[in-house]
Amino acid sequence: MRNGTLLWRCWEKLPSDRVVLIDAVEDRTWTVRSLSDKSTQFGERLASYRPGERIAFRLPNGCDWLALFLAIQRAGLVAVPLDAGLPKEGCFETAQRLRVRALYFDGQFHPFEKKLVRGRKSCCVKVTSGSNGIPEAVECSAENLIADGGQIIKTMKIRASDRNLAVIPLGHSYGLGNLVMPLLLQGTSLVCGAEFLPRQLVEWIKRYRVTVFPGVPALFRVLAALPPGTKLAPLRTVISAGAVLNASDARAFFKRFDLKIHNFYGSSETGGICYDRTGSASMSGRSVGKPLDGVSISLQKGRVKVKSAAVASRSGQWLLNDVGEWNRFNELVLLGRLGQTANIGGKKVHPLEVERVLRSWPDVADAIVWIQQSEGRDYLAAGVETTLLLAQVESDLAAQLPTWKLPKSYFIAKKLPRTGRGKIDLSALRERINARNGLT
Repeated sequence: MRNGTLLWRCWEKLPSDRVVLIDAVEDRTWTVRSLSDKSTQFGERLASYRPGERIAFRLPNGCDWLALFLAIQRAGLVAVPLDAGLPKEGCFETAQRLRVRALYFDGQFHPFEKKLVRGRKSCCVKVTSGSNGIPEAVECSAENLIADGGQIIKTMKIRASDRNLAVIPLGHSYGLGNLVMPLLLQGTSLVCGAEFLPRQLVEWIKRYRVTVFPGVPALFRVLAALPPGTKLAPLRTVISAGAVLNASDARAFFKRFDLKIHNFYGSSETGGICYDRTGSASMSGRSVGKPLDGVSISLQKGRVKVKSAAVASRSGQWLLNDVGEWNRFNELVLLGRLGQTANIGGKKVHPLEVERVLRSWPDVADAIVWIQQSEGRDYLAAGVETTLLLAQVESDLAAQLPTWKLPKSYFIAKKLPRTGRGKIDLSALRERINARNGLT
């Protein structure tokens, strides 16, 4: 008889009649007992696999995702959640690369040949894009995930009685820490919808009494554009991560709903790192907040070094490629990433410094700044989502920054090109600027 992982044992302690999941599309509720019964059905199909083997799966947010994740934990296996939007070919390629024993795809388990995976004892693998976008595995123990969830719960004051709106992917680091772990550790229920329109989110928040909403900047930008009079009661806490939150978006959201967005910063390797507890830093765009309770941050030659029980390393420490500094409020300010520093006239410039200035303007919806090269020399280029004219952007930026920090090339548009996840498509912007400059 398998005892399961520590995550499964946490789940077993929850009251069996507690409602832990609401499928907003089907308007159906799931209790601990009914979700456990569904996980048992998956468990019967996992009996032939040995504890410690990796099981990958591609599922949207919902009861099947949670039931299979729980079944994997009960069997002492290792869960490898894949992005629900990953195409079939990508799922199989990723599964092979990460040496999984089986892939659950379109209702079937597809076995792979046995491959020994040496490493620390883990219960879940976070899949993250490494160099050149090649998927890499971040092995997390149950202790890592529980520590991350506990730190998030304590810092963000997430209660057992809260209801979390689960629209970010459950299998991403953000979703595991803010959605899955509060559910497993204290029974904080989830309101799920695999596909949705902004108006539906408003309806779900009201109908299912949602109190906590972890989301991404692009989603909050769309919600802030809804007609006046739209209410988000009884929503209490709004959290933003996954991309840079513009101060203008935070202010627009506050103006529309009288709710502050709290910036959240983390990584797959470390879990949560910083949180803007008051929402004031997010409104001004000055920082990503202060370290979570239980998290220690130091700067090693400018690079962010994180220490906590949630860090997925034997030492409990991780040196990130992010470069930062402390401001006068003892908050962490991100300046850019290692290797993303321009050398202009012998002076170092972090693109994020310029980006932050652009994002702080009320007439700028979004902005991105990056490094280009011409004849072996660095220069900055900027994409700005705004109704302002180029001449206005140039003159206003020149009034706030020294000449050597000013971009030499701009792409100004009311709407910048975006990826499928809603982030600014930097590759597309590079191509457009290069084409305009006659480069290939």
